[in-house]
Amino acid sequence: MSWKVFDKLYQKYDEWFDSFPGENIFELEAECLRKVFQEIPEPWLEVGVGTGRFAKKIGIEFGIDPSEEMLKKAIKRKIKVAKAKAENLPFSSDSFGGTAMIVTFCFLDNPLNALKECHRVLRSKGKLVLGIVPRDSSWGRFYLEKKRKGHPFYSVARFYTVQEAINLSEKAGFKLENVFSTLFEKPSEENIKLKFYPPVTEPVKNAGFVCIKLEKP
Repeated sequence: MSWKVFDKLYQKYDEWFDSFPGENIFELEAECLRKVFQEIPEPWLEVGVGTGRFAKKIGIEFGIDPSEEMLKKAIKRKIKVAKAKAENLPFSSDSFGGTAMIVTFCFLDNPLNALKECHRVLRSKGKLVLGIVPRDSSWGRFYLEKKRKGHPFYSVARFYTVQEAINLSEKAGFKLENVFSTLFEKPSEENIKLKFYPPVTEPVKNAGFVCIKLEKP
């Protein structure tokens, strides 16, 4: 039930993206996602669309989320939404060319079942994109410390390494295609100096944001 904290604190979540360093981090992550989504056939679905910031930026048309308050924001951003959980998607099999879980993975009650649902609604050769903060990166350790101190969002998160996320995805029937990395600065919320740069098409140790691109064979 980790999504319930977002239903209560949706405004605080959304406002973080309008302030420093959230706005800068968002731009780096969005550029990484845009690169990953190149050549993925539409339509696209974001599982855990939240307030729709990433979906709007990347061009994802459809989204689901269990938080009604989050979805109200997503609707204002012109995303076509449904209230649902990742483990039970309200779509027919073979409906989408691409699905994404952007930082949603660490908040899922049952990530394996959610991955199986993504697999089901994807067409053959469709792509799944996982955007994660790796647990063993400097940023992962930074957020784990916040979790330990009772941060309202991170206290309900379960972080994964890149390999753990890949292993779970393969159990759900996916095949790894590529890994993209960005956010190479050391973590901080006051003194961090961010500049815009393109993502790297490989796993990078301590990268704060990694996109895993997988295929439904």
